[in-house]
Amino acid sequence: MSIDLALSGLKRDQKIISIAKLNPIFCREKDLIKQVVEKMLTTDYRRMAILSSKGKISGIITTMDILDAFLRKQSFDEAISTIMSREVITCNADDNVYFLLQKFKISRRGGFPVLDDGKLVGMVSERDIVKRFASVPFGIAVSEVMTKRPFFIKPSLSIFDATKALVNTHYRRLPIVEGNKLVGLITTIDLLKQIQKYNFDSSNLHTPVDDISIKQIYTVLKNQDVSDAISVMVQHDVGGVPVIDSNNMLDGMITERDILEEIV
Repeated sequence: MSIDLALSGLKRDQKIISIAKLNPIFCREKDLIKQVVEKMLTTDYRRMAILSSKGKISGIITTMDILDAFLRKQSFDEAISTIMSREVITCNADDNVYFLLQKFKISRRGGFPVLDDGKLVGMVSERDIVKRFASVPFGIAVSEVMTKRPFFIKPSLSIFDATKALVNTHYRRLPIVEGNKLVGLITTIDLLKQIQKYNFDSSNLHTPVDDISIKQIYTVLKNQDVSDAISVMVQHDVGGVPVIDSNNMLDGMITERDILEEIV
């Protein structure tokens, strides 16, 4: 099943720049990794474009890249250019929304820098499309879109091992389950905050992940409409929510990416 992009009020030939976040936060190649972490946590950005000394985009960095560098024992006093991805997928300001939709699906990336004549002018993410469907009934149950039998971790797992679990699976968030019941949630940002708190030293990260997990969890039921899940995500500014049954048992996860796949 699928839903027409036009129902969101977006037109297929509408320019990307009309929905992008303009004047985005960015970093410079020479910025230290720890400085970029501070900027990410202060601005709540999960990905940032990296600019060269000439102002041209030369890389991109995500919270996942930084967690991966931490596990590889990278010094956070080194320049961000040492760990940034140089294979940057970008969009042009004049590209249309339908082209963007297809680019999301093919690349499996969560966001792209937007360029105008080679200059960074914006950032566009999956959320910029998905949020437009918050009040549009899909006529599709969450159970038909969600990821079934999602990967989860136990509350007794250490913070360090939870970091490894996120990096190895490439999930942006993981549910925490005990006795088949959902008891918490952890995200890349939560772990990055903890790593920064201990000055990027792993020796203090062997306490249970339950100590820092999100306890106030926003959820949906599997028989709810997909638009209900979108409304929850938009209201609480999150990119995905656990799907539970009436007994708080974990049934699945639904994310912006899952929803994007249903939009045509």
